Amino acid sequence: MMPPAPQTPAQAAEAFYRVALRVLSDCAPDEYGIALSTEQAFLLSRELLSVTLYWVHAALGVALPSEADAQRIFGSLTAIVREKWHAPLGFQGQDVEAYLAEMEERRATYRQIEEEGGAPVAVLTETTAILESAGAVRPEDQPKLLALLIDLVPVDEIGEMATAIRLAGA
Repeated sequence: MMPPAPQTPAQAAEAFYRVALRVLSDCAPDEYGIALSTEQAFLLSRELLSVTLYWVHAALGVALPSEADAQRIFGSLTAIVREKWHAPLGFQGQDVEAYLAEMEERRATYRQIEEEGGAPVAVLTETTAILESAGAVRPEDQPKLLALLIDLVPVDEIGEMATAIRLAGA
């Protein structure tokens, strides 16, 4: 098997963005027996994006030997999220900068869970707790939501993508 072609940080970020967009488009809570209002579905989409971006950041930090390279890729990914916030991400009327600050808070929470030895499912369990406390899901729907998140958030794929990155000029 040939090694992957070298890519720029922007190209790597675009590939991760496509994964995040796929996660959002594949989200079908009704298939898991979860009925959501428009507002609840919006909150779920935001949290899905946040936890997916967390896994990208974590995978880059582990897979790349240079923290600067990881930050360049994640910075490019954040720029894509800013650019596409309203369309195609669909967060019209919402402040992207407020979201990014919230995402950083989530990232700190998720990182702490991992540092304390929590497995990926512990991070996803925290995501369900965040959504339940925000009123996005009923407490009795948390197990269904956890199943949805486990099925949707491609932790392994993100890790494999990060491991395969070979930056041009690096």
